[in-house]
Amino acid sequence: MSLTKQYFKYVSQNIFGLLGTSCYILADTYFISQAAGTSGVALLNLCLPIYNFIFAIGSMLGLGAATRYAILRAQGDERSERYFSNALLWRWCSPCLHAGGHLLPEVLLRFMGGDAEIVALGVGYARIFLLFTPFFMCNYIVSAFVRNDGDPSLAMVATLCGSLFNVVFDYIFMFPMGLGLPGAALATQSRRC
Repeated sequence: MSLTKQYFKYVSQNIFGLLGTSCYILADTYFISQAAGTSGVALLNLCLPIYNFIFAIGSMLGLGAATRYAILRAQGDERSERYFSNALLWRWCSPCLHAGGHLLPEVLLRFMGGDAEIVALGVGYARIFLLFTPFFMCNYIVSAFVRNDGDPSLAMVATLCGSLFNVVFDYIFMFPMGLGLPGAALATQSRRC
């Protein structure tokens, strides 16, 4: 396969995976707006910077380590084998977010700008959301390694299946099961495991 075809294969499959993620975020926002109204959407927007921080750390570890792995593997260097386990070990901030979110979600939501109504609505959502921080980071790390290990199709299919799972279980957990916002958090986190 030529370098140009391989490049477009990797790029297009990554774009399709990200489109799937965008669809699940839209569906998640819609379901939350139906279940909790504008306060639910406000809560979701308060949690978004926290989610972005988790995504940034997980992606930084995953993409950096997976790139070094691919370069060293192509050079025949045996040190390449250590990068996956090192990336998983260096998710050093996930226990801090995990503990802080689980023990003090009210403080975190107030710090992010939530008023009393938003904090009361979001404690369960934030607690569940941050409880799964290590899984979020592992997901980004594993996805980057799968993609850089020569199988961008598998990474794309996994992302699309996770997004579809999230949309279906958002609805099931929030409405038929009546879990509301904690149900949305459970659906989002379940797809990462």
